[in-house]
Amino acid sequence: RMTTTTTTTNRRYCRRHRRRRACLRYFILLVALSLWFGSIVASYRSVVTLHHRREQEQEQEQKQEQEMEELSPLPAFDATTAVHAPTMETYEDYESYSRCLTPSEQRRAIREEDRAFAIVDAEPKWQRALKSPVRRMKRIAGSSGSSKSRSKSRKPGALILLRCGESEWNANQTFTGWADPPLTSRGISESSHAARLLLAEGYDPDVVYTSRLKRAIGSVTAILREIDAMYLPVYKSWRLNERLYGALTGLSKRECARRLGSDVVQAWRNSLKARPPPMKKTDPHYHGNDPRYSDLTEDQIPLTESLLDCMDRARPLWEYKIKDEIRRGNNVLVVAHANTLRGLIKVIDDIGDRQIQDVAMPTGVPFVYKFDRELNPTPPEGGSLTQVHTSGTFLEKPGLLKEALRRQKEWKTQVPGFESDEKVSGSRRVTTLEESLLTLRKEQEAERWVANHRVKVDGKDMDAELRLLDGSAYQVAKDAFAAPRFTDDPSEFEDFDDEAGFVDDEDSFFAATMRPLPTARPSGKESTTAAAAEKAAEEEEDDDEGPVVVLIRHGRTPHNNLGLFTGWEDVPLAPDGVEDAKDAGKLLRRHNFKFDVLYTSWLTRAIETGLYVLDELDLSWIPVVKSWRLNERMYGALTGKSKKMIANIYGEDQLKKWRRGFTIQPPPTSSYSLSYPGNDYRRTKYVKDIRVSFRETLFRSWEQRKFQLHRKFPKTESLKDCMDRSIPFYTERILKEAVGKGKRVLITSHENAIRGILMHLCDIPQEAMNQLHLPNGLPLVYSVKGRCITLLDDGSGKDPMEVHDFGPAAKYLFKPCEITDDFYDEMEKKGAQQQKEKDRETVSA
Repeated sequence: RMTTTTTTTNRRYCRRHRRRRACLRYFILLVALSLWFGSIVASYRSVVTLHHRREQEQEQEQKQEQEMEELSPLPAFDATTAVHAPTMETYEDYESYSRCLTPSEQRRAIREEDRAFAIVDAEPKWQRALKSPVRRMKRIAGSSGSSKSRSKSRKPGALILLRCGESEWNANQTFTGWADPPLTSRGISESSHAARLLLAEGYDPDVVYTSRLKRAIGSVTAILREIDAMYLPVYKSWRLNERLYGALTGLSKRECARRLGSDVVQAWRNSLKARPPPMKKTDPHYHGNDPRYSDLTEDQIPLTESLLDCMDRARPLWEYKIKDEIRRGNNVLVVAHANTLRGLIKVIDDIGDRQIQDVAMPTGVPFVYKFDRELNPTPPEGGSLTQVHTSGTFLEKPGLLKEALRRQKEWKTQVPGFESDEKVSGSRRVTTLEESLLTLRKEQEAERWVANHRVKVDGKDMDAELRLLDGSAYQVAKDAFAAPRFTDDPSEFEDFDDEAGFVDDEDSFFAATMRPLPTARPSGKESTTAAAAEKAAEEEEDDDEGPVVVLIRHGRTPHNNLGLFTGWEDVPLAPDGVEDAKDAGKLLRRHNFKFDVLYTSWLTRAIETGLYVLDELDLSWIPVVKSWRLNERMYGALTGKSKKMIANIYGEDQLKKWRRGFTIQPPPTSSYSLSYPGNDYRRTKYVKDIRVSFRETLFRSWEQRKFQLHRKFPKTESLKDCMDRSIPFYTERILKEAVGKGKRVLITSHENAIRGILMHLCDIPQEAMNQLHLPNGLPLVYSVKGRCITLLDDGSGKDPMEVHDFGPAAKYLFKPCEITDDFYDEMEKKGAQQQKEKDRETVSA
């Protein structure tokens, strides 16, 4: 009877279990059908949305065509009074406006401009593939949803328009256009003042757009340095360049007004459709030969422009780049020139052709736009500082800064001992620990001086009174402060381990490969012409060996000078570190180096080093790619401490293990520590290629009472961990984007990140990595063809191996260059070229 009851119970349980399994299968089938039906509906809606967009584009194209047909013809030039005025036939050739691109063509052109180099680290492909259906569903739901659902979407960001500071040509009243003069000291002060206004009003830019001209890029650098945001992505677009003044470029405005008449010059400057005379392709200011515009076709480089041409050139950048950034909730800072900014204002506020002539953009005062959910500009509040026909607001009354700077200049010349606050804006921030250690260093230097000079007090020798514990007299050696080779650098975390087989013996000293200074060109009549200079430059480019990678460790910082481990702590360059960077740029300039792209980290000291080098090379317009993968090694809880501090806290034995271990990590930092990178919310929003930390996401979401996605930022890193992120960045990004395409690459980073790249390039063994030391500010030139590292001759005649300390593992770094099959062809080419030079010298003689 019990067996029968148990069997019946088991049967009932099996039937119940089968029913549950069947229900589960039906539920899964129902969910699959729902998802399938939902995908069909989403696809249908996307097709309908795409059809509506195409109709809107066609209507916009027809509207633009009608506007172009309604344009009035340009007024005729007076060929009898204009010095550079062309004939009527030539005028009719450039009277017609350039072809207006369709919206689809404009979008395609904007996307192609950003395909060369990825300024911001993108998400991995598999993450984008998973998120694309969700984003599409959100986009469709947002476009077809009610106004209430759209009101819950992300709040649009603000648009900050700022005219660049005063340049040298602006100061002497010269037509500038696409010419590239630098900023004056007054222009730098104007940009720094604008940055302080942004800080005072609480505006934090998330992305920066600027032109390819030096005065605009210099203004951006001054602003980012003032607001402590050097890590921000900066997009440099030729569409934001100033209006091209044609043949007037480089001429004095007053002289042109005197010789041509003020009415003619004012018509060229203020009229919306009038164009100055075009420049010839043989003009020294013609930009078709400028390498910064090598990505443009000949048709895209204008010979002259009207105000309307300049505004139309900047419009696609607003429609297909800046507007998308604002829609995502990012605050966009646009630092450009007067006419391009007026063009953006014309598009945003839909201002007419006549009304736009009443709009002006002063220097040094930000002009801020705010938008609603539909990206329409919101009208300014009552009492705001604005101008006619616009919806933006000034953060300060225009004209006050200009008058204050003028009076400051008068006081500086008239009042003895008066100094402006320009030096204060460029001062380096110093922490309490740094200030205390700097004071201690000064006191110790005074003590060393007293010890070396044996100062007597009341006729007694102070050293005679000083005794050690064993009773011996205290003595100071004459060479006590002389640093021998391969010593323990106080700012170096890794330790020179003699047990690993890297000892300081005679075999450690060898000659590194040196690149000699380029030979001087003959000083004949031919060499004095501009054509000969261009030809010589072309010959120097032909002599080069192809793609080159130059690696530079950042200049010295206060932490380096004080022996503190920096890691991811964002300290600026010290004054001697600035000189390190400038000296590196000057050395590269003497060797005629040119670069196509700069790769650097997110830390200020590496970014500033790269910018100083580019300023010396006059290459500030090239793209700057900033990535966290080139950051320094994360030292965890040891960040900001010296070796003595660590030895007292953890012991000498543990410190040696951390310093000599390739895979040993220091103690991790806390999630609540200021040194933890995840607490810097200014940087975390740009990280897309780090996996999500579920633990940090859970805790931070619980703390904020809302969902907070947090990624797994490193809390500590071994030397291997640092190289595991820097080597893939080189192989997957730098090699594919630049080196593989024949580009010249400049990398300004940190010692351990560069160590990882050199480990890959030079096949350095792991056990030798902590034995390699890289000096600050020294360019290391890697030849892609020869697979070797070379140093640059500075003309001093000194052996760089005696001047710089590379550590015991330098023999792995400086290997002989490999001889490839193309080596002999290059030697024959150089020999033939040298023979031509000798023949040319013979003929000239």
